[in-house]
Amino acid sequence: MSATAQPERSSISSAVEDEITEFMRQTFVGTRARFARTGDGARFAVRSSQVPAIAGDRIRSTLDYSQTTDPFDYFLFFVVHGGQVRITTPAEGHLELAPGSVAACPVGVPVGFATHDITLSVLRLPLQRLDQIAEEAFDIPRGRLRLDGVRPISPEMRRYWRAVAHLANGALMDDPSPMASPLVAEEMTRTVAVAALHAFPNSGMTRSYLPGPGSVTPAALRRAVAYIDANAARPVTLSDIAAAAGAGARALQYAFRTHYGTTPLGFVRRVRLEHAHRELQAADPAQGATVKAIAARWGFAKPDRFAAAYREVFGDLPSRTLRS
Repeated sequence: MSATAQPERSSISSAVEDEITEFMRQTFVGTRARFARTGDGARFAVRSSQVPAIAGDRIRSTLDYSQTTDPFDYFLFFVVHGGQVRITTPAEGHLELAPGSVAACPVGVPVGFATHDITLSVLRLPLQRLDQIAEEAFDIPRGRLRLDGVRPISPEMRRYWRAVAHLANGALMDDPSPMASPLVAEEMTRTVAVAALHAFPNSGMTRSYLPGPGSVTPAALRRAVAYIDANAARPVTLSDIAAAAGAGARALQYAFRTHYGTTPLGFVRRVRLEHAHRELQAADPAQGATVKAIAARWGFAKPDRFAAAYREVFGDLPSRTLRS
């Protein structure tokens, strides 16, 4: 089983401009900022939490400021909970964002911000991680992913993204955090990435032709299943499974749906559910074993969702299995 480690945490609450600018540089990206005090006690406060694949921040600032950032080399998404934000990008000019708005920062270009009395939540994803998932889930070649707009494609997708962002940001900020489990962190990162690729306009939405998936031999399919069985306790990506099988990721997706009625990562979750089932059968609640801890150990961050999936497969509640 993969070792657990709580997310790395950092924070600031300050009215000192040099301190704030340095924190922004270290946490986000280099910036040229100008600050305007809005009254006695005005402050800039941030709490940040990160695991290797994803980071989250909560920002509350009554110290209004404007800034132009250096180009981002990662994807940053934010939700406006309070106050006003104006974002300026080369492609879209000025955009005024009121409470309830969500936005993504374009990669590779400077971005301008002007804020007033803001409360924001932020998610940050490494470029290579979103690139990998774009290839796996949407067959976008590595290095070809491009965000074509900073706002979601529809009101429905805005609401969907807010819900996913709330889930992920909350998991990162919880103490103790379920993201301490590498399996949970991997699942959450993939959930966020896939949601972003559905919610925000990107190069994968504009292609008119998608090549066939190709074929997967029975031997390659067996190698994929063997790899999953041997590595269920580790964070596993579709690229890992495809490499072990010696097959293309998209072809492997098609083969798993044909033979097992699910995706390779859906198969991974099935295997982990079996492991959790066996652990519940063997565990002793008198020795401190809990459903929540066993579920988290096998990558299920939400006990209610774990219970629903467990009952669907095994016809009983995990709590009853643990007590039996």
